[in-house]
Amino acid sequence: MGKERIGIFIYAAYSLVDYVWPMYESGEVAAYFSDYPALAAAVLVETVSHLFYAVCPLVLGYLCFKQKRLFKTMSIAYLLLSLVLSTVAYFAYLSVSELASDFVDGALRDLIKSGIICLIWTLYFVKSERVRNTYVA
Repeated sequence: MGKERIGIFIYAAYSLVDYVWPMYESGEVAAYFSDYPALAAAVLVETVSHLFYAVCPLVLGYLCFKQKRLFKTMSIAYLLLSLVLSTVAYFAYLSVSELASDFVDGALRDLIKSGIICLIWTLYFVKSERVRNTYVA
């Protein structure tokens, strides 16, 4: 889980501060809930995703550097939750007819990429002797 995940962390943290927080603070999201429920659901999914991708890597980084046994389990959980969030986001975006098809196609690409990453890394964490020997504390 290399550079790409670090980029996702930075993007998620930046988006929370620059985009998501001002939207909630201005009351724009409340208007979505009353006027455009499907769009409000998509915004809610986006908010949860950004929070997930901003907080979880910090926890995983701590567990990794401390070489805790919990790192392996939490990493697999992170990968699976990431796949679930990608799936929920795709269907939430699909339900909003106002979104551009490029945006929905991008969500589908993210879902496929997340599935492949989840499969590869989960197998690595489960099968790797190096992981088994490193995270024993």
